[in-house]
Amino acid sequence: MDKKQIDGCSPIFSKKPTIAQEEDGRILIFECKIQADPKPNVSWYHNNNLIEPKGRYKATLINESGNSYVATLQITDVEVEDAGRYKVISSNPLGESNASISLNFDSDDSNIPAGEAKPTFTEKPVIRQGDNGKIIFECRLVANPKPTIKWFHKSNLVKEDSRHKYNLTSDKHNHVASLEISNIAENESGVYKLQCSNAHGEDEATINLNFDQGKPNVPQGSPPRFPRKPQILQVKGSLLLQCYLEAKPFPEIQWFHGTKKIQNSPRHVISEKSEGKDAYLLQLEIKNPVNEDGGTYRCNASNGLGESNANIALNFQGNEENESEGAPKFIQRPKIIPKSEDLIVMECKVKSTEKITVIWTKGGQTIRESSRIKQVIKTEKDEHLVFMEINSPAASDGGVYKCTIKNSKGEINANLTLNIEGDDEEEAGEAPSFISPPKIIAENDGKLIKMECKIKSVTKPTINWTCDGDPINQGGRIQMVTKEESTGAYHIKLELKNPILTDAGLYKCNVRNNFGECNSNLKLNIELAPVIREAPKVVKNKTKRTIIIEVRVESGAPPKVNWTRDSTVIREDSRHIIMVKEVKKGEYSVALEIERPEAGDKGNYKVDVKNEKGSCQSMSVRVDDIEEEKKEDDKKKKQEAEKKKQEEKEKTGRRSEKNWAEEIWRT
Repeated sequence: MDKKQIDGCSPIFSKKPTIAQEEDGRILIFECKIQADPKPNVSWYHNNNLIEPKGRYKATLINESGNSYVATLQITDVEVEDAGRYKVISSNPLGESNASISLNFDSDDSNIPAGEAKPTFTEKPVIRQGDNGKIIFECRLVANPKPTIKWFHKSNLVKEDSRHKYNLTSDKHNHVASLEISNIAENESGVYKLQCSNAHGEDEATINLNFDQGKPNVPQGSPPRFPRKPQILQVKGSLLLQCYLEAKPFPEIQWFHGTKKIQNSPRHVISEKSEGKDAYLLQLEIKNPVNEDGGTYRCNASNGLGESNANIALNFQGNEENESEGAPKFIQRPKIIPKSEDLIVMECKVKSTEKITVIWTKGGQTIRESSRIKQVIKTEKDEHLVFMEINSPAASDGGVYKCTIKNSKGEINANLTLNIEGDDEEEAGEAPSFISPPKIIAENDGKLIKMECKIKSVTKPTINWTCDGDPINQGGRIQMVTKEESTGAYHIKLELKNPILTDAGLYKCNVRNNFGECNSNLKLNIELAPVIREAPKVVKNKTKRTIIIEVRVESGAPPKVNWTRDSTVIREDSRHIIMVKEVKKGEYSVALEIERPEAGDKGNYKVDVKNEKGSCQSMSVRVDDIEEEKKEDDKKKKQEAEKKKQEEKEKTGRRSEKNWAEEIWRT
């Protein structure tokens, strides 16, 4: 017995994704390492949306050595909207695996109170020319509480004096930090660093000042930026998507719906309006909107100094982006509070001058109050504390919850992810992955086949095996084993005893936990020398005047055949046709069809069959009644000829009698 599997291994992440920054945070690079053979296909996702490798996104896959690959995703001109969960999926014909990582511009410290954050830069620093020859370094960031700032030049603290001035302007938690330098000299070129800090942490940004022919090299103008949150307005039968832009010179503007570029049309009207010096209001009007208009919209602005994007999510089931006047508004970040091992509270705090209604859902299903679940609204003037208590939480309570808060003017939504396994999202939320490549092992001279692999999973996984798409059930000759060898490491095995030809096929092992899945494919070929268990059968069809000699052959692949008659090899021609047809897995019908059999076809027939593993020969079968059939046929032809001759004779006699009668009449 022989067994085969596709050479190579399904993808395995030898290094989980990591995030690195370049060019002072303007560029982010996600990187992971993969072991795979053959070469894998790699796809990146942001919040479950496929990332197209174009524009600001660049994806690469480099063969580092042998079967080792380095996959990267590069994002340029990083924006706050780029925050979220990123997933990379690697697949080849042997299976697939995935890994995830979160990009969060807010503090990673879970102890930070809701609504507060450590300093985080939202845009790359810029240099611009001020009045009276001043040079201004400027950085934008978010922080709450308000940060303190320090500027450094070549690692030396820049102190405020008559030539150096610090500025920090704030709008709630958004801040602009700047350094003004008057009468700047060439020896003040080089790297400048801004350090921002508050009670929750600190962040740094750097920028380089160059001189050209004794003068500071300062861009004339400013790159595009969107200083305000985009908004959605509804006016009569149209939706207005609006973005506030600052740029000099005015940039090229492009709107996208998903990845499709939007052109001016009867339903889509693109416009720009000046809002002051180097400030503009960009608008996309959607007339008579339909459900298909829902999705993510992107406004791209670019000039010679840079590029920026504003993203707007249009959701007809309630949109957080649409903060209509009077609609509820969050005044604290929604949060999950573990009160104890037996009590979890999900909490939102909103402001609304009107009475609110609240709907909690999970997986699209409305959550009803019960003995374990309690939903509460506490109101004090125009502030409302909305929370849901879950008593005795179980693993089945984990997942994404949605809180929809409405009044007569609009609605807002909050999504909260509850992870029962623990607070470490990266560890607890990891899909299973392969530690070692899946493989097939034959033991006991092929009487035992083992298909096994090792996987990593933070929770005990669910295993499903299939063969050619059909589920495999344990019992009889088949045993399935899943054993935890160490914490988070599992040995998965399928044992097949006394395999037969019908066991051959494409086996798939699906490994799943609460956070994802991975798959591996194993091709099992069971090859034996062909076997013929019964003598050939002869089937006659007198109507069609054919004889078919057929035998069933067991073989892992289509066999080669030779038919003989009395030791003479039969060649295919217009009367002799050889047929080989698979009737079921591992079994073939081998037949010889003889049309219009003649006396020369009489004799002993047998067939020789062979494949790569050997050959065999059938018993012989006698075809000996062809002559009788021919005699019967000749007799029938003779009778038909005599009948035709008699009819002709009678016809001739009638003509003679007629001629005699006519002669008598003339006489």
